[in-house]
Amino acid sequence: DGVRTTRVASDPVIASVEQELLLAVHKFNSKPEKGISYLVNRKVLANTPEAVAQFLRSTGGLSKRRIGDYLGERHDFNIRVLSAYVSLFDFTGVRFVEAIRAFLSPFRLPGEAQKIDRIICEFSSRYCEQNEGIFASKDTAYVLGFSTIMLNTDAHSVQIKEKMTKAEFVRNNRGIDAGGDLPTALLEDVYDDIVNSEIRTGMDFSDLGESELMDWLQRGTVFKKYTHARVASDRYHQCRLWVCVDQLRYTNLASRNRKVKMVPLAMIED
Repeated sequence: DGVRTTRVASDPVIASVEQELLLAVHKFNSKPEKGISYLVNRKVLANTPEAVAQFLRSTGGLSKRRIGDYLGERHDFNIRVLSAYVSLFDFTGVRFVEAIRAFLSPFRLPGEAQKIDRIICEFSSRYCEQNEGIFASKDTAYVLGFSTIMLNTDAHSVQIKEKMTKAEFVRNNRGIDAGGDLPTALLEDVYDDIVNSEIRTGMDFSDLGESELMDWLQRGTVFKKYTHARVASDRYHQCRLWVCVDQLRYTNLASRNRKVKMVPLAMIED
């Protein structure tokens, strides 16, 4: 891989490779380019797309959100890293829905459509390259990939009440294989797999790096606190919850004086 574990005698040494990796992870989770530049400058990471791709694929503690953002960037080096990153996956003989699930699981898709487009396009090329004959072209895998992501959102978003049916999913994907239809069994397999098990493409607390989590805890979150027994859906007030030093703090934003209540973190049990 591209992460080196030895140095030449002339190199300045201020920490072990493991310590520098920990610092780089912290920097990456704040701003990806900083973390990578740090390792390159410290001669721990080779300045090549292949080395950076391996770093993203195998280094623990990296923010999944930051990985997705970095892979989707339009800069030439990032595009080459994305290509090298996708090449680390072996999709040979793997069902399409299993392949896209395995590919998307290590990171979170960015919010920008153009970034998602670049990522899914690279995945589609890799899948078709390793599974000739399943689709007429990589464009089919590209369209089905987007359709799978849309189905995943539709099936598992609590905000969408009217869920897409299996028949609708099959109908929506007619004619995408160079004008022809994909086997119904293939589309139904994708539908069943996604509906039964969500692909986590959105943000989750487990995706946050340590620095991101600490920033979120310090800024806090605003939520709705309902009246006892939630008698009416419109009877609630806004509250803010956040962490400060060794205390969990709480305040009622609807209150005029906004008195802050505090609970020592040591008193909070699992």
